[in-house]
Amino acid sequence: MSRAVRSFVWSLCLAMSVAGTGAGCAHLIENRAIMAFSENLKAQDLEGLKVVTSDDFNKRALRTASALEDLKILRIPDGKTSIVDVEQISDDKKRVSVQVGEDKKEVFYELTKDESGKWVIDDIYLKQKKKGIEAYKSVTEQMDLLLTVREFLDAWAHGDREQVLSITTPKLRSALEDVPPSFLAQVTRQVTKGKSSSGKFRPVASMDEKIAVVKMPRQSGETVITLELRKGKWQVSDVGIACKDEEEKLPSVLNVAHAVNRCVAFLTAYQTEDKKKLSELCEADFFEGSLSFADLKQAKLPEPQLPEHELQVRLRGNRADFTLRSETEFVQVDMQREPDTTSDALPEFVVSDVTIYEIATKQEMRLSAMFTSHGMLEVFVNALSHRKLEEIKHCSTRDFSSRVWDKMTEATVPSMPLEGFDSTDIEIISASYQGALTKMDVRQGGRPFTYLLRDERGKFLVDDIQWQVTGVPASVKSTLEILIPIQDFAAGITLGRDPEQQQQALDLIQGNSSSDFNRMVWNQSRFVPNSGMSADTFLQAPVRSIAIDDKEVVVNFGDQRYGAKVQMRREFDRYIVDDVILIAGPEESERLALRQSLRTQLATGKVRAPQAIVQASLSTTSDNHVEQAVHQVAAKPEKLYPTASNPPRELDHGKLKKLKKPKNPNEPEQLDEQEESDEPDPFADILQTEP
Repeated sequence: MSRAVRSFVWSLCLAMSVAGTGAGCAHLIENRAIMAFSENLKAQDLEGLKVVTSDDFNKRALRTASALEDLKILRIPDGKTSIVDVEQISDDKKRVSVQVGEDKKEVFYELTKDESGKWVIDDIYLKQKKKGIEAYKSVTEQMDLLLTVREFLDAWAHGDREQVLSITTPKLRSALEDVPPSFLAQVTRQVTKGKSSSGKFRPVASMDEKIAVVKMPRQSGETVITLELRKGKWQVSDVGIACKDEEEKLPSVLNVAHAVNRCVAFLTAYQTEDKKKLSELCEADFFEGSLSFADLKQAKLPEPQLPEHELQVRLRGNRADFTLRSETEFVQVDMQREPDTTSDALPEFVVSDVTIYEIATKQEMRLSAMFTSHGMLEVFVNALSHRKLEEIKHCSTRDFSSRVWDKMTEATVPSMPLEGFDSTDIEIISASYQGALTKMDVRQGGRPFTYLLRDERGKFLVDDIQWQVTGVPASVKSTLEILIPIQDFAAGITLGRDPEQQQQALDLIQGNSSSDFNRMVWNQSRFVPNSGMSADTFLQAPVRSIAIDDKEVVVNFGDQRYGAKVQMRREFDRYIVDDVILIAGPEESERLALRQSLRTQLATGKVRAPQAIVQASLSTTSDNHVEQAVHQVAAKPEKLYPTASNPPRELDHGKLKKLKKPKNPNEPEQLDEQEESDEPDPFADILQTEP
């Protein structure tokens, strides 16, 4: 029969005997033993208590000089004692129920004979009530627990390594034996400091047959000690500090120690370049994407036993964050907790990344960035030089892909000003690591570029390219994001020459035009107005400049003799075409605002649907497919910027029906049929209507 069951049965028997038995003068022996214990307890005479108690009580409840202090914590009732009942268990065992003091509190004593034959106290049971449930707790067991806690705190505050470990369970001892000595000293210091302001030992214990939890107040929060009863002896199985201060908080010494051991094992495997062991200790993405192919000598990590680094660790849910600090660097080791296979399994932590912060240079370098960025950059450069769109997307971040590459096709990529990236001859000048961002300064084909790689899902992918070109954004991503709608708009114009592709052409144009442009022009027709116009050819001129403000963008193509000025507005989180000014020469008469001109033609009914495929003035061709039309928008420019010496492109000439400016600026421009010019008309094809 277990101690708990035996105590419960005895408690029931005693409770039943109290109702029918009165005190008598026959219990002198029992009364003498109980009175001797009470008098010595009241006098705080530890040696006197040892004389009137059994060897087992002495060893478990009175084994330290602080035992009297802990007996006070248990609040054993004092006052006049009346024996209610005595039960003879055996020749050398008795159970005595008594009532103490004016409140007649029930206390139960177990008496036994010592070697001399004298009856002494073997144990005391106090009635306790918690959450409406009454139970009788053994003073011996409670004292044994409290004294164990005292011994634990004393050993962790002042003892050597063996004393620290001797009072722990095998599982906690095994975890603590392998941690670096400096970290063990740090943990024991953290647990034992921060006593309550009173400095008194004020534990609050809850216990069952095998497990006990003792909470002790601190200056901030409380220390929580968990103990297990093993072979009749209490041993500490875990310790935690519960408080609001993140620096002081310690959820579990056992879990922290186990995580530290995994970190030390990682540092050991890294130092010895044991990649098989590293694959077991690291997250799959981190190992496969970085360490598996890396030259580990490129980055040095601290020695496993941390002789020169102070270790700080924080457990946060399923994460463990380690900071290894020295005079010259901080090393951050990030670990993730693997799902537990069983409820009592120790937590398994794996390394997900390592960051090195150099104090002198203020450079923050991730191993994943160092080992993957070079390889990823090489693949991206090769893919971009050959315009392999799918490979480019594979090496780019989601943001770069969604804003640029996803909006292109194999047909439209050649129309972008990417000729500077044709060369795969690349020289890395310098690399800067800033946590999740890596900057790679390179010289490619004789030109300077800066590639920005960003951490995404454990891989460093190209997020942007910076270039040094006058007049356009320093960001390639921003530049291409602006040019794509213009080229798609031009593709719609090209496709509009085909009478069988009018709806597809309109969809392409409307999807890249502002709400005002659509309302005034494109929504007013079921076909592309003036489909014979060569507006798309003006947009084939090289990009000269891009000016961006909060709401508008102006893009200039070509030069003052031939090109276009595109005005764009920001709608639906992107820039789209609001108007196009076509330029056929330096004079104002040689320029035409496309939106107003088409609006005027629609208002006067001068537009017709194409009856056959109409060729543009410049030698562009077309067929029945959107893809082909998009492909024909622009020949690949030889230079990003034209020079003044570039000759203008030749246009078909015809008579210009000049626009008559209305008196009211809000009225549309009207055609003046009477006024003609003998000068060659630079916009003849644009204004030409079908018969």
